Amino acid sequence: MYVAPQRDRERIDGLASFAAVAFLVAIGLVAALARVGAPARLVETLGPLVALLGLLVIGAVNRTARLADFLAARRSVPPVYGGLAFTATATGLALTLGPESSATLAPWPAAALGLAGVALVAGPLLRRVDASGAADVVATRFPFASIRLLFGLVSGVVGALTAAAGFSAASVALIAATDGNPRLAEIVVALALAIGVIPGGLKGLLWSDAASAAGALAIAAIGVAVAWAGGGDNLATLVHWLSIAPQPADTDAMLRAVAGVLAIAGFLPLAAPALGAPEGNAQSAGAYGLAFGVVALALGAIAWGAFAPAVAAARAPTAAALIGAAAWLPALALARAGVFASARGFGVDLSAAYARFALLASRRIALTRLTMAMVIVGAGVAVDRGLVDPPRTLAWALALNLALATPLLALGFADRGGKYSAAALMASSASVLAIRLGPNLSSVDSGDILVAGLIAGAMGLLAGAFAALFEGRPPPPSSKPYDPFADLPFAAPE
Repeated sequence: MYVAPQRDRERIDGLASFAAVAFLVAIGLVAALARVGAPARLVETLGPLVALLGLLVIGAVNRTARLADFLAARRSVPPVYGGLAFTATATGLALTLGPESSATLAPWPAAALGLAGVALVAGPLLRRVDASGAADVVATRFPFASIRLLFGLVSGVVGALTAAAGFSAASVALIAATDGNPRLAEIVVALALAIGVIPGGLKGLLWSDAASAAGALAIAAIGVAVAWAGGGDNLATLVHWLSIAPQPADTDAMLRAVAGVLAIAGFLPLAAPALGAPEGNAQSAGAYGLAFGVVALALGAIAWGAFAPAVAAARAPTAAALIGAAAWLPALALARAGVFASARGFGVDLSAAYARFALLASRRIALTRLTMAMVIVGAGVAVDRGLVDPPRTLAWALALNLALATPLLALGFADRGGKYSAAALMASSASVLAIRLGPNLSSVDSGDILVAGLIAGAMGLLAGAFAALFEGRPPPPSSKPYDPFADLPFAAPE
């Protein structure tokens, strides 16, 4: 298996240190400009602009023509950086859903448990079977065109909805920070997404996400320093956030909590950091991600208590610039995860990967890049026309993933069943989802959407398991003493 040499780790750490210093220097220059009386509009715009320039550099540096790098970052992303990447996407998920999601979707403890599930269980499980994504498991376990097509369509829709929600949240954050033109903000967001994920695939995505998390944490740390220097009750905002009480423990509230846990725990776009981790390090990356997430919650709450009053009083353009960058970066990370997931809906049969990949590398990369570009453009058009409500759009992505993708993956990891049980599962899940949501599609709230996804997924899994009893066991998988996304030198043909 591929293990990054020590010199590569030293180079990675050196580049990361340089990027951190450069970002802090840029933030210092923004504060200095505000201090000497630069126009407030300019100062507020510089925060997201500094972040954009950093993302453009990272995206350009991580451009690759090697399939192993493009699809799985050659399994060489150190766990601490994978944890930062996970934190960026998870924070984007939380910010996009909004604080009201604790009441409308699921209480925050359920969401936290779901994040722990995807970080420590679902993501590492995919990594353990040497897949570059959930679609590889489906393609290897159910090598039938119809099943792969259905799963590819579901993954594509889930990813596109996630990308649209993140795109909209990033656009709103950018408009709020700069008081700028919505169309211009959408163009900037599309540019940042394109450069962050299209040239480098998963490699570019993970390093862009890690940089986004590091930047947001640095901004939050600055806010904490300001808060403590100013005195007062600096923990008030954090206490307020954590005191948002769950709904009463009735049946509906319990169903929403269970749906929230399972929907987030199996949410495919959140599993990307585990896929780029070295062998045996996926859970470490998830643990780092959860730890960084706790730190980000505490620092962000205290920093918000320091920055928000000054911004509301219109006397702190530097604070507005920092808040804009800190909100923009995680939203972009969520959108990048959706863009990449939508383009990876059609996986590869790992049992035949060694013989086929070298010939299909350049074609596969080109098609994936084209799909990602189409998703970015589509998300931009949908946001521009006002078709995207970020929390509701993200709720639909979570529900569809829970109803259709997660049960099929669960069946794929089982030791019984084949194409007929997979078909029964998909048909049952889709039917139950349509029956529950069809009559009131436009009026159903986000919590009921998730509950419908939970019920549909459970019914589909039961149908698939029942059909598997009559279908028997699948052929044993061929032994693979290699990781096809790390061991092979997938150079693009000249």
